[in-house]
Amino acid sequence: MSERTILMTGMFDMDNYGDLLFPLVAAHRLQPAGFRVQPVAPSASRPAFTDALSPIATKDMLAGETEAAGILVGGGYIIHAGSTDFLDHYRASDVGASAGVGLWLGAALAGVLQGLPVAWNAPGVPHPFTSRQARLIGPMLASLAYRSVRDAGSARLLGAPADLPLAVVPDPIIDLPRLWPRAGLADDFRSLLARNGLSGDTRLLAVHVRNRSMKGLEPAWLGAEIGRFSAERGLTPMLIGIGASHDDPAVARSLAPFLGVPHLLLDEAESLREITAALAHSRLNLGASLHGYIVSTAYGVPAVLVGRPAYHKFSGFLAHTGRLGDLAGSWQEALEIAAALGPETDPRPPAAAHAALDAHWQAIVAAFDAPAPPGGVLDGPSPPGGDFALALLKSGLASEGPGWALTPFLNRRMRADPGAEGEPRHGRW
Repeated sequence: MSERTILMTGMFDMDNYGDLLFPLVAAHRLQPAGFRVQPVAPSASRPAFTDALSPIATKDMLAGETEAAGILVGGGYIIHAGSTDFLDHYRASDVGASAGVGLWLGAALAGVLQGLPVAWNAPGVPHPFTSRQARLIGPMLASLAYRSVRDAGSARLLGAPADLPLAVVPDPIIDLPRLWPRAGLADDFRSLLARNGLSGDTRLLAVHVRNRSMKGLEPAWLGAEIGRFSAERGLTPMLIGIGASHDDPAVARSLAPFLGVPHLLLDEAESLREITAALAHSRLNLGASLHGYIVSTAYGVPAVLVGRPAYHKFSGFLAHTGRLGDLAGSWQEALEIAAALGPETDPRPPAAAHAALDAHWQAIVAAFDAPAPPGGVLDGPSPPGGDFALALLKSGLASEGPGWALTPFLNRRMRADPGAEGEPRHGRW
């Protein structure tokens, strides 16, 4: 049986470690069911990591240019209506304003237009919606074949109608050791150490610092504190730039001169696997990255998560694992929590978290295996998701006026210059 393609939406055109793991984990979960994953991102830019999957652009998904069996949304913090123009990656392009919303609202629309089942892979909701936007949420969710989010805070902000089932499951990246077992990463880890002039028995303290987490702090102070903590415990600090799109490598480089001890600077990792090997074989992890924490603890490495600011995604994940005590409100508190972690600490997610994800993937496979509905929104009298398509059309007309829907009917010259002094213009398409 030939593999069927699942289009999977997310921020998969950016050099951000956590986001780029989602398609790899999904491919591993869906392959036994006969599916292959094609990432979809705001642009078709290929990430720099050698083992990241190449995406197609959201506009190509909406155009229906790839034959697919379904659409999978997420994960990541992507269910929002904010602009991504603040990111350098999109600032100079024409996709910034719609980059985020295209990944989930655009995915639902593509599903309706093409008659494809759409499922959510436990994405997160960072912000509340306006009252106008919220009116579309119910019809959009009703058009989906399976709905899930990654934490209770996301469920609350989404505001799903009570009659629509919404699963709340742990972040799917806790599955990463199934794809890359720890023992299989040992050679990658030894190679990383050797390349940086370190012996094979080096005990690493993995540290990830994001600029938002050190607001108001001097690099000299934080670097010195990390160096002191490491030296007292016989650890070698490893500064990891997990998200190049968030300036993590630059932050790591700014701290390195102040550590005062031998260290490893992993600011230009070649692959996602190399970062994973570094995290999986460290002795302890201190960091401001949720996925850095998730990966470390999934491999049994004790970790402290610096929640500065305190996004609900942090406490939301820790509620699944029962380790809310790993959340620190500052770097000083993180160092104090880490000092109390002993060798007996087992931070791995409990069996219940893995069971929830097993049920989650079974539901996704069932959604994609279900008999196809009768065509897309243009092909039948009562198409699936038709209520959502009509609600989206009405919303656009109300907020943008009739030109939003009618201008595409005009020829190019009419769109460019609708007429001088009221004189009508005519022309061919």
